[in-house]
Amino acid sequence: MNNPKLILILSLVAIVVIVVIIIFIVIKIKKKSMEHKINKLDIMRNEVLSIPIVSDIDKAYGFAKSEQLENKVNSYKETYDNLKKNSFVEIDDMINELDFLMSSNRTHEFMEKYNLVEIELVKNKYLINHMIAELKELTSYEDKYRGIIIKLKNKYRILLREFENNKDLYGVFVDTISMQFENIEKRFNDFETVINENLYNEVVIVVHALEGMIEHIGAVILELPDILVLVQDLIPSRLKELEETRKNMLAEGYTLNFMNLDYNVKEIEKVENDIVDRSKVLNIDNSLVELKTILEFLDSLFKDIEMEKVYKKDFDVTVTSFNERMSLVKKTLSDMNNQLDDLKKLYGLNNEDLNDLENLATKYDSLVKEYRSLLRKVKKQEASFGKFTSDLNEQGMILKQIEDNLDLTLKSLGSMQDDEERARDQLEEVQELLKSCKRQIQSVKIPVVSNNYFVELSEANEAILEIIKELEKKPIIIKTLNIRVDTARDLVFKLYNTTKNIINNSYVAEQLMVYANRYRDESSVNKILNKAEIMFYKGNYEDALKFVLDMLDRYEPGIKDSVKKIAC
Repeated sequence: MNNPKLILILSLVAIVVIVVIIIFIVIKIKKKSMEHKINKLDIMRNEVLSIPIVSDIDKAYGFAKSEQLENKVNSYKETYDNLKKNSFVEIDDMINELDFLMSSNRTHEFMEKYNLVEIELVKNKYLINHMIAELKELTSYEDKYRGIIIKLKNKYRILLREFENNKDLYGVFVDTISMQFENIEKRFNDFETVINENLYNEVVIVVHALEGMIEHIGAVILELPDILVLVQDLIPSRLKELEETRKNMLAEGYTLNFMNLDYNVKEIEKVENDIVDRSKVLNIDNSLVELKTILEFLDSLFKDIEMEKVYKKDFDVTVTSFNERMSLVKKTLSDMNNQLDDLKKLYGLNNEDLNDLENLATKYDSLVKEYRSLLRKVKKQEASFGKFTSDLNEQGMILKQIEDNLDLTLKSLGSMQDDEERARDQLEEVQELLKSCKRQIQSVKIPVVSNNYFVELSEANEAILEIIKELEKKPIIIKTLNIRVDTARDLVFKLYNTTKNIINNSYVAEQLMVYANRYRDESSVNKILNKAEIMFYKGNYEDALKFVLDMLDRYEPGIKDSVKKIAC
């Protein structure tokens, strides 16, 4: 009992010891990490403080030959001194505080403070490096700006030579441009003055001014000739051509109201005048772009005018075709309406049957209104012929639908008339075929005509009479009439086939019975022939033929097939 308890106690003690050791190790690791971070901040602090800005400040004092430059160097020195007296002292205090936080194992507060110190050191480093860059520029600004001025003078001379060689391209603006070159020359003299007096701020201003002036005069030299050509020649000539074109179009019946030419011309002239006014003071910003845009716009107007001519031709052709189609539809609808009462009486059409026709008439009337409205707009020239042609094409699609539906309606009504004519024609045919059947039966001499023939003859006669009755009705029910015609035709053809079979079977049976008499000496043959004769005289020709053929096939194999071929 004691051993298990002892083991449990020893295990708990071991666990406590292990936990304590782990906690100690973790604390030690954290402490080493914090020591490392403090060392890192010390290194950063020393690196920032070791940046050689003091030597650069002393060097700058040697170059500061003017009060302006000396004041600028003093401002840098004051800034750096302020950093050392305030910011770096504060940084030292915070690093000492980090030592205290580390020893107290206040990790969270330690990290917050550490981040603040690191940010402050980075800011100071950036500020010091920036001041060093400024100081270096101060000590080398003369060489730097003289190099810039040399390049600007070369560019200036090239532009001046270009201007002097092509003065005739600049028209009334020659004097203005010459004055601008003189102003640039004065600015070069100003540079020499401020550079010799070590006026750093003024040097920067003068150089920047020269860069802007030379860039501007360069644009003037390059673009002003094109601007003058566009303003004085190309655009005016295009406007004149546009006006002449409009006059010709008016004479041909066009108005071009939809193009707003008067408004557009006024806007173009307004832009031109503004560009000319600005050019007098050499302000040509975006002038060339605006003038090229105007020229492109004028070209588009001419293209629109040419397309308008094409559209008008298409419109005139389409209108002619459209009028012809409309007239044909109108005539067809009128003819159908004139015959409507007769069709109702003749074929028993009801209102439901005539809905399609009424709908077509309504659609046609609606299309006529739209078409007349379009022609009024054309007369007033409210839009382009391109728009009119598009609208007319849409109306043409509606007209095509009306035409197609009208064709279907005409075919439907026409099929009724065709069915009636077909019924009359087929009545004549079946009547003639029925007469032919009677004549054929009467033309042959046979003992008896079977009852089947007379039943079929009666049925065929009744079917023909039904056709005649339907044709005499007013109105005619086409569906019923077609059924009567089909029934009569089938019954008459059935009678025709029966007539043909009676005549063929009776003739062949009679001939074979005569032929079979050569075998009558045998009692079996005699019995068969007697039985076949009885069937024959009763009018059962098909059975008689079969009896005789079966008997003969025993004596003359193959005769059955030969007779069948002859009979067919």
